[in-house]
Formats: sequence, C-alpha cells, structure tokens
Amino acid sequence: MLYSRRGSLGSRLLLLLLLAYWKAGSGQLHYSIPEEAKHGTFVGRIAQDLGLELAELVPRLFRVASKTHGDLLEVNLQNGILFVNSRIDREELCGRSAECSIHLEVIVDRPLQVFHVDVEVRDINDNPPRFSRQEQRLFILESRMPDSRFPVEGASDLDIGANAQLRYRLNPNEYFDLDVKTNEEETNFLELVLRKSLDREETQEHRLLVIATDGGKPELTGTVQLLINVLDANDNAPEFDKSIYNVRLLENAPSGTLVIKLNASDADEGINKEIVYFFSNLVLDDVKSKFIINSNTGEIKVTEELDYEDCNSYEINIDAMDKSAFPLTGHCKVVVKLLDVNDNTPEMAITSLFLPVKEDAPLGTVIALITVSDRDSGANGQVTCSLMPPIPFKLVSTYKNYYSLVLDSALDRESVSAYELVVTARDGGSPSLWATASVSVEVADVNDNAPAFAQPEYTVFVKENNPPGCHIFTVSARDADAQENALVSYSLVERRVGERALSSYVSVHAESGKVYALQPLDHEELELLQFQVSARDAGVPPLGSNVTLQVFVLDENDNAPALLESRRSGTGGAVRELVPWSVGAGHVVAKVRAVDPDSGYNAWLSYELQPPSGSARIPFRVGLYTGEISTTRPLDETEAPRHRLLVLVKDHGEPALTATATVLVSLVESGQAQKASSRASEGAVGPEATLVDINVYLIIAICAVSSLLVLTLLLYTALRCSAPPTEVVCTRDKPTLVCSSAVGSWSYSQQRRQRVCSAEGPPKADLMAFSPSLPQDPTSTENSNINSMSYDIHLLMERKQEVFDMVFTPEDRLGKQCLLLPLLLLAAWKVGSGQLHYSVPEEAKHGTFVGRIAQDLGLELAELVPRLFRVASKDRGDLLEVNLQNGILFVNSRIDREELCGRSAECSIHLEVIVDRPLQVFHVDVEVRDINDNPPLFPVEEQRVLIYESRLPDSLFPLEGASDADVGSNSILTYKLSFSEYFGLDVKINSDDNKQIGLILRKSLDREDAPAHNLFLTATDGGKPELTGTVQLLVTVLDVNDNAPTFEQSEYEVRIFENSDNGTTVIRLNASDRDEGANGAISYSFSSLVPTMVVDRFSIDPNTGEIVIRGNLDFEQVNLYKIRIDATDKGHPPMAGHCTVLVRVLDKNDNVPEIALTSLSLPVREDAQFGTVIALISVNDLDSGANGQVTCSLTPHVPFKLVSTFKNYYSLVLDSALDRESVSAYELVVADVNDNAPAFAQPEYTVFVKENNPPGCHIFTVSARDADAQENALVSYSLVERRVGERALSSYVSVHAESGKVYALQPLDHEELELLQFQVSARDAGVPPLGSNVTLQVFVLDENDNAPTLLAPGVGGTGGAVSELVLRSVGAGHVVAKVRAVDADSGYNAWLSYELQPAASSSRIPFRVGLYTGEISTTRVLDEADSPRHRLLVLVKDHGEPALTATATVLVSLVDSSQAPKASSRVLAGAVGPQAALVDVNVYLIIAICAVSSLLMLTVLLYTALRCSAPPTEGACVVGKPTLVCSSAVGSWSYSQQRQQRVCSGEGPPKMDLMAFSPSLSPCPVVVGRTENQDLRAENQELKEDRDAKVSEFS
Repeated sequence: MLYSRRGSLGSRLLLLLLLAYWKAGSGQLHYSIPEEAKHGTFVGRIAQDLGLELAELVPRLFRVASKTHGDLLEVNLQNGILFVNSRIDREELCGRSAECSIHLEVIVDRPLQVFHVDVEVRDINDNPPRFSRQEQRLFILESRMPDSRFPVEGASDLDIGANAQLRYRLNPNEYFDLDVKTNEEETNFLELVLRKSLDREETQEHRLLVIATDGGKPELTGTVQLLINVLDANDNAPEFDKSIYNVRLLENAPSGTLVIKLNASDADEGINKEIVYFFSNLVLDDVKSKFIINSNTGEIKVTEELDYEDCNSYEINIDAMDKSAFPLTGHCKVVVKLLDVNDNTPEMAITSLFLPVKEDAPLGTVIALITVSDRDSGANGQVTCSLMPPIPFKLVSTYKNYYSLVLDSALDRESVSAYELVVTARDGGSPSLWATASVSVEVADVNDNAPAFAQPEYTVFVKENNPPGCHIFTVSARDADAQENALVSYSLVERRVGERALSSYVSVHAESGKVYALQPLDHEELELLQFQVSARDAGVPPLGSNVTLQVFVLDENDNAPALLESRRSGTGGAVRELVPWSVGAGHVVAKVRAVDPDSGYNAWLSYELQPPSGSARIPFRVGLYTGEISTTRPLDETEAPRHRLLVLVKDHGEPALTATATVLVSLVESGQAQKASSRASEGAVGPEATLVDINVYLIIAICAVSSLLVLTLLLYTALRCSAPPTEVVCTRDKPTLVCSSAVGSWSYSQQRRQRVCSAEGPPKADLMAFSPSLPQDPTSTENSNINSMSYDIHLLMERKQEVFDMVFTPEDRLGKQCLLLPLLLLAAWKVGSGQLHYSVPEEAKHGTFVGRIAQDLGLELAELVPRLFRVASKDRGDLLEVNLQNGILFVNSRIDREELCGRSAECSIHLEVIVDRPLQVFHVDVEVRDINDNPPLFPVEEQRVLIYESRLPDSLFPLEGASDADVGSNSILTYKLSFSEYFGLDVKINSDDNKQIGLILRKSLDREDAPAHNLFLTATDGGKPELTGTVQLLVTVLDVNDNAPTFEQSEYEVRIFENSDNGTTVIRLNASDRDEGANGAISYSFSSLVPTMVVDRFSIDPNTGEIVIRGNLDFEQVNLYKIRIDATDKGHPPMAGHCTVLVRVLDKNDNVPEIALTSLSLPVREDAQFGTVIALISVNDLDSGANGQVTCSLTPHVPFKLVSTFKNYYSLVLDSALDRESVSAYELVVADVNDNAPAFAQPEYTVFVKENNPPGCHIFTVSARDADAQENALVSYSLVERRVGERALSSYVSVHAESGKVYALQPLDHEELELLQFQVSARDAGVPPLGSNVTLQVFVLDENDNAPTLLAPGVGGTGGAVSELVLRSVGAGHVVAKVRAVDADSGYNAWLSYELQPAASSSRIPFRVGLYTGEISTTRVLDEADSPRHRLLVLVKDHGEPALTATATVLVSLVDSSQAPKASSRVLAGAVGPQAALVDVNVYLIIAICAVSSLLMLTVLLYTALRCSAPPTEGACVVGKPTLVCSSAVGSWSYSQQRQQRVCSGEGPPKMDLMAFSPSLSPCPVVVGRTENQDLRAENQELKEDRDAKVSEFS
C-alpha cells in the first residue's frame, strides 16, 4: 500500500487537534434497570449525560446500536431520554451469569463521534423453582436395608443470588426422609433416605411430594411428586396346604395315572411367585423311576408299574421352588400307600424224587414234592392245588402249601410210556388266578415188544447200470420198547437168485437198515429182484420180524439204435438208389430201417435228414418215424445228378443216442431206372419179407410190454390203497410232550399221525396235527392190566411197622374192600406228617443248640442214617444242620435276621425233614429273634444343606433321617442336634410312627458374616445297649443380592482441559459389593438424570468404570459437567450405588479473535483530512482470562491507524494524506495461472483381460492429477488413435472423457490379438491447454474356447474314419495307427491328450493309445480269439477348464500274414480257367501297390528334405514369446518358462503350441528333436531375458 502526504506544518497541527477532540468526544455512561420493566420505563437522560444538545441530535444523525440485543432500549430524540422499548428478560439475555448488562453504541456525525453506554439489568425473583419433570419414579427393592440412599433430581431456579437459593422439604411419612447436601459450589444434592424397611406385600406403592422454595421476596415454590414403586424381593417361600399328604392307590395302576395334584402358593409376585415342583434330593432313585411330577402343575403321575409285593408304601418328599434368581423352597411329603390287587399268579416248585417210574411200581409211591406260594396277601394269597384227571396219580397235602404227588393206580408203558401231569394252583382272589405246572412222568420199559416194520412189503425202483455199492433203499423197524430193548439190527434172509447167491447182489447195513446194490444191475438181464430183510432187537430174549423187498430194475438208454442191412447197401454201408428224373413230389426213394435193444421211450426211434454242406436245397425229405425218403418236388434238369443223403436215427432216451445211415441217390433217365430196378430186385424178396416181419414183431412186443407195465402199476396201487391199515402203521401214535419254555413251563400237545398211501414208496407217518391243551385219550389206560402193588405204611404214634401186601386181581375180580385202602393210606399219611417250632437269636455262634429234632419227631437215632435222614430249606442254604449222631438241630453258619427277613416283624426259617423207607416229610419252623446289632445309619456321612441368607426365621428345611435295620424297640430312634444359635431341630411323628425331621432357622443368616455352618446330628436307638449314628450337616449360606455397590466417595471432582482428544480418560471409578458371584459383579452406567448433552460428550465403560471423552469439550460453551453415576450389580433384581462426578473444563487459547468491521466512509476522498474515521472495528475472543484479552494492530506503511475508543472497540482513521494518482486503491488480489500439465502416476500400465469378454466391459481406469485450480485443473481423457491391423483402435477400445474409464467395445480374441498397446491422452481446460499421455499394454489372456481339430488322416475311410490292416502275427507294442490333432488355443488349453474309449461289449480290446502321442499300439500278442474287426474311438481332449474334446474313429481289421487283397467282382459264367485269371489279377495288384507306395515314399522324403533344409521363417520356426499363466482367479500369479520347438511335418503348418512348463526353475538345456545345442542355448537365453522383463513389469 502506497500513500503520500501533502501539506504544511499547519496540517499536522490540525490532525493533532482532531485526535484530541475525538478522544474528548468518546465517553462512557452506566445505567441500571430491573428486568421485566414496562415499555417506556425511564432509563436515563442519555443526551444530556453525553453533553449533546437536543437540537443537534437530528442534524448529527444521532443513533443507538446494540450488537445482538435488537431494540430493547430506544432514545427519544425530542427529549434525549433513554427508555425501555420492549420486554427485557435477564435470564434470556445472560442466563446464569452474575453480571448482566446491555452495551449500547451511540453514534453521531459531523463530526463523527462514538459513545459507549452500559445498561445493567438487575435480577428480580420472577422465576419459581422448577423440576425437570412433574413426576419422578423410583424403583426400590423391598429388601433394601434402612439408611439406604436413593438420589433424587433437584429443582433449578433461573434467577441468581438469593432468589436462586433453594430449600427442600418432604411431606411427612413413616418410611422416607430427605437429605440435602451442599458442595463447595453451593449446589444441592438431594437423596431419599430409607428409614423403615419396606414390605411389598403390605404396600406396593408410596407417593411423596418434594417442595422446593427459593429465597426471593416473595418466596416462590415448585413441587415434584415422587412415585415410589416397591419392587418385589423373593422373601416368601412357597407354602403347601399340608405338610403331609396321604394317598391310597391300587397297585398296577397304568402309566399316567394321577396320584395327586399338589398346590403351593407364594405371596410374592411376578417370577418370584411362579412355582415349579420337583422331587427332593431325599427321594430315592427307585421312587423317581416310578413316579413323575409335572414341574408346572404339581401333578404326580405313575410312570412305571407299582407292585404291592415289592413295596407297599412310598414316601415322596416334594419341593416347591419359585423361579427367582435366588429361589426359595417349600416342602411337603406325599405318602403313597398301595392297595393289593390279585395280580400274582401262584408259583409252584416241583421236586422229583422217583423218576422214571417202573411199570411194576407199587401204589402209593411218591413221585414228586410240590410247594406252592402266592406273593399276594390275604385271600389273594391263599392257594389250593388240584390235579387234572383221569391219571393214575393224585395229590396229598402234607403241610401248609406243601403237597406230594403219589401213584394211585397201576402203570403200563406199552399203553402209555409217559404221563404229562398238569398241576393247577388257584388262589382265592376275585377273580382268581391260577398257574399250571407240568410234571413229566416216564414209565420204565420191559422188553415185551418185537421190532415191527411200517408195512410187510416194500417196492423199490432202481435204474440199471447203477454204480457198485450204491444205496437203493432203507428199511426201518420200530420197537415200542426203550433203550436196549428198542435197539434194532438188520440182516438179509439169504437165498439163491438164479445161479448166484442173494448176497452177491445186495447187502443191508446192520444198524441203519440201508440196502446197497453190490454190482451194476442190468434191466435186460434181471428185471425184478425179490428178497427179505430181518430185524432183531437187543432184548433178552431178542425178538424179531421180517420184511419183503421187491426191487424193479428200470431201463436206461444205454443202447444206441442199430441199422438193419439193406439189399442195396454198397461199400461203407451206404445205400445206393437210382431215381428217374421224371418222378413227381412224394415219390419214395428209399427206406432206412433200425432197431434199439432198450425198451419204452428209449427204444422209440425218429429219423432226421441232415442238411448238405452246400447252400443248395435238396429235393428230398425223410419220414420222422417211418424212415422213408421221398421227394419234396418234381425233379428238373437243374438238379445235381448225384445226392449224398445222411439220415440221423435217434432214440427218445435221456440223453438220446444216434446212428447215421448214408443213402446215395443218383438221378437217371426212366429207362436206366427200370433196368437198375430189375437188377436190384433180383434176390431181394427174401430180405424185404424178413425185415417186414421183424418190424411187426417189434411193434407187437412194445405194445405188449407197455400194456403189461400199466396194468401192473394200476393193480399194485389199487391193492395198496384198499388194504386195511395195520396197527403199527396206520394207528395213532403216542402223544409227545412239547416244551414251550426253557425254564419249565410245560404245555401239552396231542399229536395225530395219519398214514399216507401212495405208489412211490412206503406209507408216510410224519404228518402231524397238534391240538394243545386237549386231555389224553382215556382208552390208553382203561385196557391196562394191574399186575400187583404193595404199600408200606408206617404209623409214627405207635412206632410200629406194619406191612400190608395186597395183590390185586383184574378189574372184574376186585371187591368192595379195595375201595377202603386209599382212605386208610391217606389217614396214615397225615398222621405221619408233623410240625415243630423252635426259636434262636440272630447272630448265634456256630454250634448253638436249637432243639432235639429227632426226639421231637419220634425218630430213633439208630434209624437216621439207614433211612437217609436229611434236612432241606428253601433259599436258606445251610444255616441250620442236624447232627445224625445225637439228633440235635444246631446253628451251622451265621444267621442275620435283617438279611433273611429285612424289616418284617416275623422272621423264621422253614425246614423240611425227609426220611425214606418209608418216605416221610416233616415241617419245622425256627423263629429268628432280633437283637440290637445294628446302629442307626444315615445314608451319607455328610448332608449338604443350601440355604439362602434371605430366608426368614422359622423356615423349615427337611433332613434325611437315619434308618435302623433292627425291629421293635431296637429301631425306635431319637435325634439330637449340636448347639447352634442359628438352627434348631424339628421332629414330627406321622400316623405310621415314622419320624420326619427338619432343620429350623432360629436367627437370620448373613453370608457376609458366616458363609457356612457345621452341625452334627446324632441318632440314638432304643436298644440295650444303645447304639448311635452321626451325620455332619454342612449348611452353606447362599448369597442373596442384599448389598448395594458402594463408592469410596459420594462426589468426585476432576479438572480437564478443553479440546482434549476423544478417548482421554477423565476418571476411573471403583465401587465394591460385599456380595459374591453375579451379585458382586458391578456394571457402571450414567444415571437416568444425566442430560443428553453430557451423554454426547462422555462415555463410561460398564465393566471398568472408566469415564472417557467421546465429544468435543468447549470451555466457552460449558465449563462444568455434573455427571451422576450408577454402579449396578448383576443380581436379580439388581441393586445400585450412586456417586456424582464434577468435571471442570479448563480454558485453552483455542478461539481466534473475531473482528467485526463496519465501513462508514467509503470510498475515501484523496483530500480527506487527517483523523477521518474510515471504519469502526469491534473485536471479540471467546476465551477467558489472558486468552480472551485482545489487542489490535495495523499493517505498517499504510496511511491509516487504529484508535481504541472503548474496551475491544477500535476506529480506523486516516493517518496521512492520500494521492489517488499515485495509489488509486489499496487492495490485495491473489490469482491462479495455468502452469501445470496433468500428470499420471506412472508412464505405463499393464492390463490383463480374458478373451471373449462381453462388449462394453470396463477393463481399466486411468487417472491424471493437475496441480492447478478451477478450470485449469479440469482434466479430460481421449484415445491416441492408430491402426491395429486392418482396423482402427477406436473399434477395439474407448475411454470416458471425464472418468478415465477404459472400455472394451467388442470381445477380444487371444488367437487373433494377443497384445493391444495404445496411448491415452489427458488434457486440462486451461488456455492454452496442457496435456500428457500414458501407455496401456492390454494382454489378452487365452481361454479354452477352441476344441481340438483332427488333421486329415493318412489313410481315408468312409465317414471320416481311418481304416487300418493289422497282421495277426504282430507282437505287443506294435504301432497300428496315429491320431493327429491340433488346438487353436495356447498353453495348457492347447496341450492335448488322447484316451481310448471302452468298447460297447464287455470284452477287452488288445489296443491302447499313447496319452500325449496319439499312437495306437497293441497291448499284447494277437490270437485267433480276437475279433477280426475293431472299431476304436479315440477321445482327444485339451487341458483347459472346462476341457473340450474331439473324437476320432479308427477301423482296425486283423488279417493273416499270408492273406492278400482279393478282388470282389463276380466271376463270369462259362469263363475258362478261373484260377489262372485270379492269379494274374493278384500279381498285377501287388505290382500296383508296390509302385504307388514307392512313389509316395519318395515324395514324402523329398518334401521333408526340402522343408527341413529351408531357413526358418519368422512365424514358423522361431521361439515365441513367453506367456504369463494365471494359477488363481484372484490375482496370485506364477511365472512359467515356456519353450517352443519347431515341429516340421507334411501334414500342416509348423506348430508352436508344444510347451514345457518349469515353474520357478531356471531353464536347463534339453536336446529336442533335431535342434542344435547352440540354437537351444540362444533360445533359452532369449526366454530368460523375456521372462525377467515381464517380472520387472509386475514388480
């Protein structure tokens, strides 16, 4: 800025005077006014106070201005008074600031003067205290302890000073007080203090009123309603209506039967009131398996079968638990008593003593002892037994539930060999149940039955020519006796058969009865062989019987037909016949005659005319069964003059046998035939007559034999079926016992067998029909004779033995005296059966005396051993034993009453005393008395009881009591608990005298003081001496969320600078909770009272309590943040602790001073006087303190200066003279120049694009930057046009002018264009425009889009198939043909492989194809079994993805070594010397083939020499460029070394697609074909340099 100063010394003095006058004219006034003053309220006489005349206010343009305060104050220009123009609200103007004033600028012109006026606005008490909401809700757990504090949001007053000082009070109530705290800033913090414990069940809601009063005059108040919701705490356990429920239930109740539906109630609400039911841990697993409880409804149902006999009472401890996080539990007991149902069938135990029973056993013989029992009780368990009649046995009751099975009548084993006895035991239930047991009584055998065959005679059919020693039949005889009496042996009854003995023809096995033919039988020699077989048993004396066998020898076709001699037979047995040419159809030419020595179908002959070897049809036929040869049509001149006829004579046997007759037929003229016929007829009368006679006799014989065979079979069948059934064969067989179970459950089945008669063999008797549960046929015992019986009866009371021998005569001779004998026997049996009772204490030592059992039973000591005295006890083992020397019963082993009888009140051992000769059974009961030998036992040594610390006193916790295995007073238990101030013992006795014990809480628990309590529970029984048992009670106090988190301080103060970075830690809070687990885990959060402004600027980590900055802190906006923090535990329901964090923001000099410029006199005249005010400047800085103190300065060397007129107010005044001709304006202008061309990041880019891309696809984006601005930096892109082959570049690609995106306009073809290189130009919009270019190399990547192409074959065939001739004599590996193909693609896509497709048939072909050569060679030596023609399909496949294929067909014909091509033309009729002509043709053909082959070979050799000697062209035999192969679709590139070799042949252009890939390996020299070493090294060097160049491009 330039300026000039003109004038004299007077001008300088004038400027000084103006400045002095300006300062004198700038003054300051101060007024005061209360807020809310009415419109027109007097403020001050501003004109008079500023020293201005009223008359000059208007001429000097008097005006008042106030920044941001509008028109609150105004001046009356008539009287110069400042008055209130509109409502003034101090709180709106200044907020909570202690000082509040309105700054006015009073400006007058001519001369310009600025005055500053401050109008203070005084506060009045016009704002009552206000709460942020009309109602505050507080949620307080009823479990909170007294003195707990809960923050309450206070009121705010917009006034200041005494008007804003607030006092609080709470309406009277018995539960809460209000505590008001004041910090250093005199800020009130309100807290609601709990004075009395809450009970939600009594009062769920409390409504309080907080009143805030300010200190103004008059006082103003504000109120807020506190709505306190008392949250439910789980302080009430579920309760049942009863402590014990008694239920009676029938046993065998079906699964799902409802036992009882329990109902418990809970005084809490919500989830604390929801109850689930489950079995207590005191319930045994056996009970849990039989019952199930619905956790939601409390229904107990049956899940498994309940059996009264196993357990008749169940005690089920039920727990009802609420669903709180700290659940409480109520308890009850369900006693289920089962009612007996008659569901158990009687059980029987059978002890067999005398089995088997001989036929001559005396009456009264004891067969078995039977014991019955029934697990049911009462009438359901009373059992009676019965025996199924009519049988020769009966049941005799000897003792309670004991029976003996005795013989009641005589036995006969031949009539009934065994008895299946059914014993039925029936109980007294309703309906009654019964069980049956089977007793198999076998009758001993006596040898009184001879072996018997099923039938007296057997007919056997055996084919002739059987092998020597073959089995032809089996004879079997049955003996009704048993064991050795039924052991049968067989032998032949010797006789003569013709001139030979019978034993030379057949033999019989002595044991099995198998009949063997010792030599081949011949039907023509022996048609029937009849003999007898004898069967003998091994009894003493032995008994036997015979059976007759008729063996018919059946004919087999073992004789071939025999031809009869003919009178016209010639040499070699052929028959010669002359036939005239003139005979017609059907003329008999000759007749073939034959006979067969066999019989039946085997001798039935048929005739067939064999077809001639040539293809011509002969005019003759033969009769199928007559053998007559006749003409089939009239003969003509075209027929051959001679015919050789072969007639096949065949019988109908299996297999058929044949003979062949030859008939030579010559066709002659009629005259010749007559002459020959006359010559042939001479001497033929005799043989023809003889042959006719033989045929007649043969037919008569066949008919007679066939008729005789049919009549014999019919007569035999009629006789066999009409014969009456024998006793052994066709009578009903004996019943058989069938066991249906392996454990003794028997069932009876009646077996019926019927005789099945047929002509094929012996009658069948193995067809059985079973009829279960049918009684046996009584006729089997009615006809039996009773031989004799003897009874021995011993009377114990008289101790005398009387023997009664009675011999019973047959039934018609028995008198009435025999009826009295069974009654006498039964009476004597009952007298002989007695019962004794003894008593012994348990745990008695070995040898302890029990009683003199022999003496008490009336038995002599001397007879104990002879009579086999023995003691048996069911399931009691050898606990007791008898000394046979003194007859004393003593303790043999330890007797444990609890093991024997459990908890049963009665316990005894039942003994069965058995003596023989005669048999007697005594029953003895030995009572086992209980002693106090078992102390009380708890199921576990330690019982764990889990109790929540919130449980109220008098809560009951059930315990599992002890059990005592003893009975009576020995099992009566008393309990005692070790001393504890917290717990007591509760013992209750129910109706069954069972004691139910529980732990009672006497004093509230506190886990924080004592987390566990160890108690001892002692149980003492009532025996003498007393025995005790002890269990340790480990009471674990479970934590309840009864402690809120607490902070170390209630208020924290933090100072932090404004503009601190986000994430800066403000403070890290730490609260503690005395609870454990989730109840002690604390989460930190902002209180709901925290305003949104604070949440936007701070965040708190819920886990660590760390408060960090998340928004910008600006001291100028807010310099103090009050943050209320809640620390909440993770209990349910949670409890919270509170604190307040005061964050004071410290000021930083972060605000640039703000300048407000008001131009007043612009433009400025160049002759303006010094001191002329140009502009008014006001400055402001939002910072505070020294940071907000602003000073102003002006750029030096300008004709202006700044004059401070008031605090932060300046005037810009003229300081020196101005000269427009020197400087017309003072202005600084900064402008841009287009001096930068657009620049690309790099000069060249490489782009890879797959071929066959869609038209218009985006392939790359170029981008250039221009350092200039505005239009100079606006860049546009374009192509640098050039020709690509015959087409323009723009036909391939285009570039977007604005974005720089490059597009491919058409699909690119790798085979047509591998590399597309072009330039893109970038130009800016400056003047003149600047630009630059970038080069793009677009590599077109190959895709497998070309299938392999088959080259023209060397040897053509039809349909494009290649035909090859292969000698059968070639060996394995012989090359048959070669398939040649090329692929237009490159790289792996052009790498071809060859596969031979499998043939359609399953046979393996002897050829294979080279995988990469395409050569078809043999896999093995060819043989005669190989097919003469093979159609080979070769699949040519490239290695692209997906692979493309082509198929070549090769036809291979196998020929012999000596075989040569033959002409296929037909031979002309009448040609002379055809064989000589054929030889000539073959010679000429061989000469032609050799000439053509030689010419072809010379041509190929010459062409090959010329091609290989020629210099290599650029495109054919030079090394191509290396190609980059992508191994991944996502850009992971691998480099492969590509070697290309020139392959020269006569089939097409040189191929350059044979590549050897060597990833990541340096090239190694390899000699390929005819390439020289020097050329190969040069090629490898060139490839390496090219590869290195490509790699450097990518790097």
